[in-house]
Amino acid sequence: MPDLIRDTRAEPGREPGLFHTTLSRDWEVWGPNGGYLAALALRAGCETSRLGRPASFQCHFLSVGAFEPATIRVRSVGGGKRAESLQIEIAQADRTLLTASLWMVAEGIDGYAHDVAERPEVPGPEGLPSYAERAGDEYAQWYSIWRSIEGRPLSWREPPGHPEWFTWLRLTDSEIGGDVDDAIRQLFWLDMPGWNATIAAHAWPFPYLTPNLDLTVQFHRFAPEIDWQLADGLVPVATEGLVGCSSRLWAPDGRLLATATSKHVCRRNPGYEEELERARAEGLIPAADAD
Repeated sequence: MPDLIRDTRAEPGREPGLFHTTLSRDWEVWGPNGGYLAALALRAGCETSRLGRPASFQCHFLSVGAFEPATIRVRSVGGGKRAESLQIEIAQADRTLLTASLWMVAEGIDGYAHDVAERPEVPGPEGLPSYAERAGDEYAQWYSIWRSIEGRPLSWREPPGHPEWFTWLRLTDSEIGGDVDDAIRQLFWLDMPGWNATIAAHAWPFPYLTPNLDLTVQFHRFAPEIDWQLADGLVPVATEGLVGCSSRLWAPDGRLLATATSKHVCRRNPGYEEELERARAEGLIPAADAD
């Protein structure tokens, strides 16, 4: 079975900071999922750093990868006794797929303490239907990544409205063994809201896809002991072919775990015409309004 924690562990190479892996088709969405690539980079950075706690991670998605061998290179570029900055690159042959920056810090640092974050007033995951239950037989046609995820959205295929997304998420076949594993999970979840919040404001079929240009995550706290985490995302502006998302990740008890931003660029959906014909055949689009 696919396992995000296992599948983000790359094999160390012969030189420090070098890792080898093969990108798994189990994490496919238009190609290797961006959150999966970012998680590979984060894991390699954590294993290379002399410090133990990830503080923030920022990456650029440069190219769509193939489900083939890849290399990960990590190098330390500076810092002090309590913080270290690392640069990470994932490549296949002569193509760079991702570049990333990671701040690692020492554990147990003393400093200011306050928390005014308020989780949205939404139901918990208990009793909410899952995507699999809502989609029925159609769920089997979803990307393979959804074989390893259970998602329980607060809304499902509503008419176009506010560009936001609230969904409880858990990994079905991965054991979270500690803070680094939870950082991997948090990063993976926070790759998701941009697309899902965008399409909440637009009617299917979607003429554009919105692949990520980048993803920036600030890790506030870790909760490896919990199963469910709530992702919420908002896309306040989409214009000039660009989409910007702000997102947050919450524990069921209301603790804010992480915050993120992502920027996306629109590109034509290659399956749009086929989906448009399907929508017409199902009577979802009046003939006069089909285009």
